[in-house]
Amino acid sequence: MKRNILLTAGLLWALLAQNSLMAQDTKGTGFADVKGINIVNAGIGLGSYGLFGTGGLPLTISFEHGFSKYISAGVNAGFVQRKYVGNEKYTYLIFGARGSYHFNQVLNLSNPKVDVYGGAGLIYRHYQSKSTDRGADQPSFDFKVSDGTIDFDLHAGGHYLFNDHIGAYAEVGYGIAPLQLGITLKL
Repeated sequence: MKRNILLTAGLLWALLAQNSLMAQDTKGTGFADVKGINIVNAGIGLGSYGLFGTGGLPLTISFEHGFSKYISAGVNAGFVQRKYVGNEKYTYLIFGARGSYHFNQVLNLSNPKVDVYGGAGLIYRHYQSKSTDRGADQPSFDFKVSDGTIDFDLHAGGHYLFNDHIGAYAEVGYGIAPLQLGITLKL
């Protein structure tokens, strides 16, 4: 599953990078105006929400496209898996749609490399717990429980660009983890 998420993220990045390199426009202005730009965030979460609480290292990815000067929308996904003593494994996956408002003008930020945003979304949360415990002197005990819910995603964060296209981001919210840190690509 991790491999599929990373492969999808790589393909999405390659496709967007190709379109960005072919376009001859003024996307080098940082985050002063998000209309027409694509933002890809890939990172890790610190802590995780889910059936068994914290544990494991969540992997996160999101993509947003700027539809106006201050509003962007897109998709996000997150994955965490934890193995316990014995043969018990817990998997937690989210994916959904999200939108963000970019507060640079409201906060009177003049540095175009800085972006402060907040938003909401709708996500599907999928939980799976699986155990295959076979003791030498006990009967085998196998189970698999799987469930999912639809929930709201709230997020707030910031981007900082090191150059015209690569930077870092930090985000707090109610997605897969209370805090996410990682790299951001502005295409």
